[in-house]
Amino acid sequence: MKSFLYALLVLVIGTPFISATEPIICQGEASGHLQGFDSDGSFIYWSMFTNLVKTDFTGRVVAERAVDPHQGDCCVHDGKIYVATQNRTKERRGVFINVYSCDDLRPAGEFPINFSFEGGIDGITYANGFFYVGEGKPKDSEQPFNWVHQFTPDFVAVDKIKIPGQTTYGIQTITFAHGFFWFGTYSKDRTYQCAPDLKLLTHHDVDISVGAFSLPQGPGGEPRLMVARNIKKENNRWTASAAPAVLKDGRLVMEK
Repeated sequence: MKSFLYALLVLVIGTPFISATEPIICQGEASGHLQGFDSDGSFIYWSMFTNLVKTDFTGRVVAERAVDPHQGDCCVHDGKIYVATQNRTKERRGVFINVYSCDDLRPAGEFPINFSFEGGIDGITYANGFFYVGEGKPKDSEQPFNWVHQFTPDFVAVDKIKIPGQTTYGIQTITFAHGFFWFGTYSKDRTYQCAPDLKLLTHHDVDISVGAFSLPQGPGGEPRLMVARNIKKENNRWTASAAPAVLKDGRLVMEK
């Protein structure tokens, strides 16, 4: 009966209204930690350092694929998964947007990014007809801002937007949810919330640096996000968990 009710809920509203009772544990694993994740409303796609994993909303693996390191954040659009990739293999070294089918994770395209990104790329999302990709920074960079690049669906460069803030390694994850851009960083300000025109609105303490995606609103219309956390296993491999956060009184907090 529980499985039937779960399936009915997904059918009716798309992404299920996840409660905070227990986190979702991804049953896949990789040699490096989670870099980002997203959902199409039926499944979750976990982009790990050397592995792309598709699970249901219980964390059960539906499909998985080994990938070249370093795979970064991902976003789902029009039945495909777009992954910001800083390929570190000798044969394929460079910056790419790698594309996979949501059905079975088979490769579905590739876009070389012909810019000189000293810190690589990582965060990616799709919003209002464009892709937005976060530029990384070297660890010791003192640059007091971050670059976000806007691309057409065919990854033709459109604009380069400056987001103020001192961060370590730059923008790690991006999601567009409930009318806002949310940027995950490895910095003391943690999460940046920006308006649709990418003007900085505020910072939040909840850390979305390894992934977030939109959830249905709360009972009072509150914006909600699914937020990922890394898990290092006893075998020294990595997996991840996910739990909901909610925007209350202007602050993003984990649901209890």
